[in-house]
Amino acid sequence: MTDMLGQLGVALQEIGWDSEIDLEVKIAGTLKNDKFIVIKPIKQVVSSTPNPELKQQHTYQGETK
Repeated sequence: MTDMLGQLGVALQEIGWDSEIDLEVKIAGTLKNDKFIVIKPIKQVVSSTPNPELKQQHTYQGETK
């Protein structure tokens, strides 16, 4: 296990990974013998809460067909 982590560290250095970037590691695959490891940067979550101070400027007319 320690050797595998060392190899992972070397591989990340070779691709120029920035140590400030957090990574997410997952195991993927559908069958027992068809598993692989996915390593990707964790994306920042953007809040979708609307600003309550914003007011609708136009009346909604609905769809027209």
